[in-house]
Amino acid sequence: MTPHRLKILLLCSCLLWFAGPTAAAELRVAVAANFAATLERLGEAHAREIGTRLVISSAASGKHYAQIRQGAPFDLFFSADDRRTRDLLESGHALPESRFVYAEGVLVLWSPAAGRIPPDGLAFLKGGDYQRLAMANPRSAPYGSAAMALLGRHGIQLPPDRLVRGQSIGQAFNYLVTGNAQAGLVALSQVIDHERRHGPGSRWLPRPEDYPPIRQEVVLLTGAGNPEAARRFLHWIRQDPVAAEIILADGYRLPTR
Repeated sequence: MTPHRLKILLLCSCLLWFAGPTAAAELRVAVAANFAATLERLGEAHAREIGTRLVISSAASGKHYAQIRQGAPFDLFFSADDRRTRDLLESGHALPESRFVYAEGVLVLWSPAAGRIPPDGLAFLKGGDYQRLAMANPRSAPYGSAAMALLGRHGIQLPPDRLVRGQSIGQAFNYLVTGNAQAGLVALSQVIDHERRHGPGSRWLPRPEDYPPIRQEVVLLTGAGNPEAARRFLHWIRQDPVAAEIILADGYRLPTR
């Protein structure tokens, strides 16, 4: 091989090497804060199998909803509820056939202090060792609505000075980790993610029938820049056992198909 041809071969190899990473599909995904860590894990697993890369934007579902209505360039929206996805379909911002429940949220009574929450969580809520209980605002957050339904079902009425409400489930959880509340009704997914990094607290799981289902839905947006890659990712989320395993391990229930 002549030196000239060898240079050409090396140049072609270098070009292919640099082109490889950029050739992978890229999806811009808006996700509810409670599902962000799980979506990152799903994205890593999917990238190993398929090669698609996720660019994730995490925020409250209401904030993402407003951004999408204003033209934000997302491909997919993983909401914390089923109301905003419905509204996006009605406004023409999402494709009807793409909508489905990707996970059901699980409510948990949790404290960062080990041993604080006893096996009888209802007795604790009625008069346990806490000054303030954190929860999300039931008017704006599905986990807040679930928490209020649980309290109402069991006739638990707490005075206003014992409740601290966050505008989102993320803010409610922050009250717990910063010590502004001693216990809280929050998302099991938040607890699992926190305990992986900081060690166990104490928890009690209410019965699923004691609060309405927390259905978290996803939609493909009409302005998607890469709709085919987005559809492949949604199919993988819905059908692949690896995806199901990650969702379950992170504190969600799988929806009934």
